[in-house]
Amino acid sequence: MDNKINSIVFDAEFRFCPICGYSDGFHTMLKQDKDRLRWLFICPSCHEIFDIGYTLENLKKK
Repeated sequence: MDNKINSIVFDAEFRFCPICGYSDGFHTMLKQDKDRLRWLFICPSCHEIFDIGYTLENLKKK
């Protein structure tokens, strides 16, 4: 996946798309980044991808 990822500073709420103004929330996706998973948000209207700084700890592969 080579889509541009827009970095956003998370405040109290991230519900509105800063690109197109869509106001009903986001789809989510996970992206492997070396030893962590990035939790990213996709606007259902304009399909822009946003990173608000959330990551998930990887479960070790068995």
